[in-house]
Amino acid sequence: MRVFGFYIVTAFFWFSLYTYVPYVSPFADDMGANLRLVGLITGAYGFTQMVIRFPLGIFSDKIGKRKIFVILGMFFAAAAGFVVFIFPNPYTLLVTRALGGVAAAAWVTFTILGVSYYPAEKSAKVMGHLSAFNSFGRMAALLTGGLIAQRFGLEFAFLLGGIAGVVGLFGAFFIKEKVTSSSSSPSFKELLTVAKNKQLLACSVLGIVSMFIAFATTFGFVPLAASLLNASQLQLGLLGVVSTIPGIFMAPLAGSVMPRKLGAPATLVIGFLLAGIGSGLVAFSGSLTVLFIVQIIANIGNAILGALLLGLCIHDIPASRRATAMGFFQAVYGIGMFLGPFAMGQISYVFGLTVAFVFIGIVGIFGVVCTTFYAKRGHLMY
Repeated sequence: MRVFGFYIVTAFFWFSLYTYVPYVSPFADDMGANLRLVGLITGAYGFTQMVIRFPLGIFSDKIGKRKIFVILGMFFAAAAGFVVFIFPNPYTLLVTRALGGVAAAAWVTFTILGVSYYPAEKSAKVMGHLSAFNSFGRMAALLTGGLIAQRFGLEFAFLLGGIAGVVGLFGAFFIKEKVTSSSSSPSFKELLTVAKNKQLLACSVLGIVSMFIAFATTFGFVPLAASLLNASQLQLGLLGVVSTIPGIFMAPLAGSVMPRKLGAPATLVIGFLLAGIGSGLVAFSGSLTVLFIVQIIANIGNAILGALLLGLCIHDIPASRRATAMGFFQAVYGIGMFLGPFAMGQISYVFGLTVAFVFIGIVGIFGVVCTTFYAKRGHLMY
């Protein structure tokens, strides 16, 4: 029951952050933001995570506590939703995405708290289950947000996110955790040595590439591409639902079955190929039907990459240093969450959306090359 309650709070956390994600770039465009500003708005979510996650992980390991950061994450998730509802303009949209990134930084402690409920050797499997609840929360948010936006207007999708954040915040106070004694906690110097772990470094680089693809497309400019194909608010929400369904089913498989049967490197290669191909084909989607199909392909790949890298990055990290390692991993892949939308905005502004999506497809091939490089050096052990 303790674990199930934690999973429910996890679902509400991501529900709160994703009720309005499909509408960020179209909403900014409607309010007069150019493509460069749209790129900055969508990239702000990754920028704040990049800055906060590693020090948050270090501090969490130092004090031996996770729950307080989960509570703070829920608070900022709620605040992010209310800002745009009260003051709708491109600049409050920028603030909202930055606040959303502050909230999402707490995912570091969510993941480590989840792992703490199970034996260390089950970390990859647990990450798969946790990723599934993550995807379920996002899917429910995108579907409900789409219905709300269609019926009442875009601002109300943001309001829904704020309300869900308040509900999740209430639930977070009832989460149970095992607090590590501060007297036995590692020093800051010892925690910083975690960043030298070769498998963690390899997973972090692959995380940059993975998030570069996902946040340039699915969580960045794919909704704008759909709006240019005259998608309704409900269809934008359904497009987001399509992007999350693969995570519900693929994340548990990617966290255990696939790497056990195929090996972690082969599983990651499949993930990068699917993510790259699906993203590149957006450039040639002349209808919403085709766009939906290629997004399913891309997000099967994204789900595989997200779930497996989360487990691999802490594979051989001691429990007392895992929040630091996870914070490092998630801070580093935050670079991709920021640079993906930023690069997409710059390329789209100069060359157009078609060229930009083709470029993202090539980035997927780069991910395959990087995976092969690290696999040959034994840095992707499952």
